[in-house]
Amino acid sequence: MEEKIENIRYNPDCKTGLTKEQIDERIKNNLVNRDMTAKTKSIKAIICSNFFTVFNLINVLLALAIFSVKSYKNMLFLWLVIINTAISTIQEIHSKRTIDKLSVISESKVLVRRDGKEQNIGINEVVLDDIVLFQAGNQIVNDCIVCEGEVEVNEAYITGESDARFKKKGDMLLSGSYIVSGRCTRKGRTYWRRKLYL
Repeated sequence: MEEKIENIRYNPDCKTGLTKEQIDERIKNNLVNRDMTAKTKSIKAIICSNFFTVFNLINVLLALAIFSVKSYKNMLFLWLVIINTAISTIQEIHSKRTIDKLSVISESKVLVRRDGKEQNIGINEVVLDDIVLFQAGNQIVNDCIVCEGEVEVNEAYITGESDARFKKKGDMLLSGSYIVSGRCTRKGRTYWRRKLYL
């Protein structure tokens, strides 16, 4: 079920953008473009998924049966199961940490206009009604409306059409599309990654 948020919509001037007070208010109300999806499994989930398997359960039951008949040397296979499980767990944890580090390095930046100044921020720091500046090569981080400039946009990931579409003042830019050429300023984000509709 999607949560409805009742909040004041700012209509900032494209030349100045939001003020610090407005940005603080947005952050306080959690109206920030945060990606809430987990990038990788937690370490606890990795350990559980590797150790608590049907295969390991069968091997433990076999080891208990062998132990009950006091044939201890036939339980050596259990060491191989433990070593194999430990190795796969260590490898998966190492992969998780590497992916987490790479996702921080590759995090996209966007150019925003706040208090009349332009600054680069992470896409997860963009707030509702932020003024964002786009140019060729930029990805649209969320649905928005062009308030200045003209651009050609590739919406192939969304619509399947390979032809670039021309967008001017008042036109909608869709999240996930790319700017092919031109420059524009956008405002008024309408939809959230968390699927909260405003």
